[in-house]
Amino acid sequence: MALNLSRNTKVFVSAGNGMHASGGSLLSVDAITAGSGHAVGDVITLSNGVKVIVKTVNGSGGVTSIALPNNFRGTGISDGAGLAQSATTGSGTGFDCDADGVSSLTSEGSRAGTGLFKGNGTAANTFKMGVLDGYSFSQSSESTDVTINEAGATPSRGSKRFNDSLAPAEWSFSTYVRPFKHGANSNRGTGVHDMCENILWAAIAGKDITGGALSGTSATAVTCDSTDADVSFVRSDHHELLKLSIFFVMENTTYRLNECQVNQAEIDFSIDGIATIAWSGNATTIDQVTTAIEDPSKVLTTDGTTDAADTSGTYAEGYNYVDTTGSSDADYLRNKLSTLSLVHKVTGSGATEALSVATSGTTNKEYQINITGGSLTIANNITYLTPETLGVVDTPIGSFSGSRQISGSLTMYLNTTGFGGTGNGSNHLLSDLTKATDLVNTEFDMSIFMGGASSDTPVVEFDIGKAHLQIPSIETADIISSTVEFAAQGTDLSTGNELAVKYKGSTTHSDSAYTTDVTV
Repeated sequence: MALNLSRNTKVFVSAGNGMHASGGSLLSVDAITAGSGHAVGDVITLSNGVKVIVKTVNGSGGVTSIALPNNFRGTGISDGAGLAQSATTGSGTGFDCDADGVSSLTSEGSRAGTGLFKGNGTAANTFKMGVLDGYSFSQSSESTDVTINEAGATPSRGSKRFNDSLAPAEWSFSTYVRPFKHGANSNRGTGVHDMCENILWAAIAGKDITGGALSGTSATAVTCDSTDADVSFVRSDHHELLKLSIFFVMENTTYRLNECQVNQAEIDFSIDGIATIAWSGNATTIDQVTTAIEDPSKVLTTDGTTDAADTSGTYAEGYNYVDTTGSSDADYLRNKLSTLSLVHKVTGSGATEALSVATSGTTNKEYQINITGGSLTIANNITYLTPETLGVVDTPIGSFSGSRQISGSLTMYLNTTGFGGTGNGSNHLLSDLTKATDLVNTEFDMSIFMGGASSDTPVVEFDIGKAHLQIPSIETADIISSTVEFAAQGTDLSTGNELAVKYKGSTTHSDSAYTTDVTV
């Protein structure tokens, strides 16, 4: 019995679907000429961008079997073409083989290639995600019922159902908020700040992946340097944002979700937990991947006669995907250490009087509040389009982004003083907002530092330059508390600078698997 247990699920997110966009990628090899002097683990370079890893050798160092990761498949190859050795990381010579099948389309679903997987070097485009329990993905069908409704002594009462189309697939999973810094052996430069969920931020906030295969087509939403890893929504004004392929790799089955869009992210500030983000979105279709070479968790192994799937990860990680899911690879953040900075920006005499700041109208008012929980939601309001052709079960043909909405809520005790026993507490905020009857658009500079204060490391900052706060609601319990709803606003309706996110890590990720920069 080959059951699939959810606890053993691995999730991979990629800007490619495993097939080179230019086509002619290798499926396997045959007619191996062993050569001599090779060692296990040597990477042999062949023609047309093809590379193979030596898996086993005979007594004279002749190659008896090889491993072929996805991003070693090359491009522009003809079936049966000879592939001769041109270089090696070792000292062996004389290896060659023939192409045993090539393709320009994925095996499952026959979809055009959007890129091979790359797990190392600055242009990495495929990442293993550490997801929490409760992930989901599904695709339902739309149908029409035709019924008979007639009069008479013996009316017909039948009905018939027709499948019309497949609805957009839905997916969701949660990840921890995990900043880190790159070490000497990593997929970026030493000392560069980054986050495990980099590619998901790139997809919800822009059209390009940082350093990925699509670089240059538009400004990236995520920039990483030695100061911090920054997410900017200024770059998210596109009809279509970055499309992803998401792979759910179970024990015995791998599913690929095609043309995925990240529609929503919800950041949770529950103080008794670890910082998490709930990601959700849609896809056009779901394929079951049965070809090892199109599965990021596997590599194809062959002796020139028999092909097999290597599931050990020995050669998959470092070539097919980036993996920072280990407990010692990146930081975890404790929500209880989170802090809030809330400052009212004085905009005129009306605002000055309503919020009880100095009569000069030039002094901002700062509120000192310890939060007890809350959330921040980013929504792209993406819509998928599906044809409605009679006699055909149509599938979604694509999507477009709607209005960008960033909103949330914060909970706090109702307190007359701020933190440290001084300053303006939550009661002052409630009182000031209640009196602001002539202020139809409030502007607060809000910064939430998840995991600590602004000077701490690790920390993630969510900075909203213009937060519109509604009048807080009062909740009665053993201790009276208050909830404040807020919405992020840009400089104006056409400027997407509602939110800036900054990650700063302290844990250094370094793995010898990432010392080789592979060009695909």
